[in-house]
Amino acid sequence: MKIRLLIKDSLEAQGLKWLLTSQWNDVEVEIAEGADVSTDVYLYIIDMNYIMTAEFELPPHAIWLGISSERTFQSVYKALSLKAEDILFRPFQPDRLVKQVQQIRFRWRNERAQLKGPVLQREAVVTYEDFLIGETKAETPVLFSLIAPSRAEELDHLVRELELHDFPTAYDIFPFSDFVLVVHQLKDVQDLQDAYSIFFAQWKRQSDALLTIYLHAVESQNRTYRALYKKMRKFHERIFYDGYDILTIEQDNLHWRDMDPFLSPIEQRKWVEMLEKRQVSEIREWMEQDFLTLESPFPDPEMVRVRLTSILAQIRRYMTSKSLKSQAVEQAYRALFETVIREPVMYHIIRTFLTFIAELLQNTEVIAEGKSSLADKVQERIAANYWDTSWNLEACAEELRIHKSTLSRKYAGEAGETFSVALLRTRIEEAKRLLKETDLPIAEVSKSAGFTHSTYFSRRFKEETGMTPYQFRMR
Repeated sequence: MKIRLLIKDSLEAQGLKWLLTSQWNDVEVEIAEGADVSTDVYLYIIDMNYIMTAEFELPPHAIWLGISSERTFQSVYKALSLKAEDILFRPFQPDRLVKQVQQIRFRWRNERAQLKGPVLQREAVVTYEDFLIGETKAETPVLFSLIAPSRAEELDHLVRELELHDFPTAYDIFPFSDFVLVVHQLKDVQDLQDAYSIFFAQWKRQSDALLTIYLHAVESQNRTYRALYKKMRKFHERIFYDGYDILTIEQDNLHWRDMDPFLSPIEQRKWVEMLEKRQVSEIREWMEQDFLTLESPFPDPEMVRVRLTSILAQIRRYMTSKSLKSQAVEQAYRALFETVIREPVMYHIIRTFLTFIAELLQNTEVIAEGKSSLADKVQERIAANYWDTSWNLEACAEELRIHKSTLSRKYAGEAGETFSVALLRTRIEEAKRLLKETDLPIAEVSKSAGFTHSTYFSRRFKEETGMTPYQFRMR
């Protein structure tokens, strides 16, 4: 495949040429200062400064990618109006350009295969346009297979193997950035399932990348290829739950069930308690019960990711309260956040999550062991138990194995305030947070913050803040 670069910065052009030619042996890249109508150029990569110039004209039906330094509406609109494959804004990750070119290269290879391959195997069933913008309906029964490798760099290898495999019916291959879609003319589902079982076994013998294959037979002629493509993309999203290394036939439509992605105040309180008490086993049990026991119909994976970030927010609060601000801890936290956002399989996210929490709490335990201040130990226990209406000075003294009178005297001497004042302040601060961040009734706020009666809560809240809980919320 021939690519022509029209980039004003010569160093950038040389860098892009090296990047692209280092990826594939069958890609030829040339740097030019202007465009021509040469038919052997399949893809143009063009600086948007050229496109925005009035006298510049693209070759007819050119396939092109734009590169721009300005994130402006005019640039995007111009690119869309001239049917660009995509527009990349500097600075962009090289992997993004490689993925775009790889997808276009797959299309180029597919077109060549259709021209050169046997008529039986390359009889066109559907096109990219039918998937993305068309309303063409399936005129004959078809079988869709969505094949996703665990490593994106194996897509090229996967397409080659699919082209060489002996499937029993005519088929077309459509590579995308993270999976391959194959459309077969459907004669016998069992024959195609057997062919894919053979392909699945052969792949395992030659690659350590895992495959997930979803097969879906369509015998009705009332569905558009665009609707079927969207359905297959949803199956691809289900890899979040299924993981890789499976071959399955899907007969039913896939629907996500509703899910509240945010932690409730009670769940937030539970997380505060587990973190403060460094209950690693309880945290593991909570995470596995909440995420790894989900059954079909599953919630939308994006909602699950949001729920995981809600837990991350509780961990961030804990890190702040413990002054865990070292560079290593911060880097590990950010790496976990990236895993939550981008990792395709939920099991791997949960495993990484639990590893991070175990290491974080171990670091906290080391820090706690080095503390000699009784006030610090008391404040830790207040933060872990304030929500319990029955927890008091006597309970704290029992946990610390010290007489309550001694605890009261020593704490007041070190902290400059009494135990009851510290406990009340913590409960009032939690009540303020709940009043601001939730729509819980006042009575529920009172209970969640550790107060026995809402009347007593309202009276103490007004004494501390100068306003009632209702006035505070309205303000």
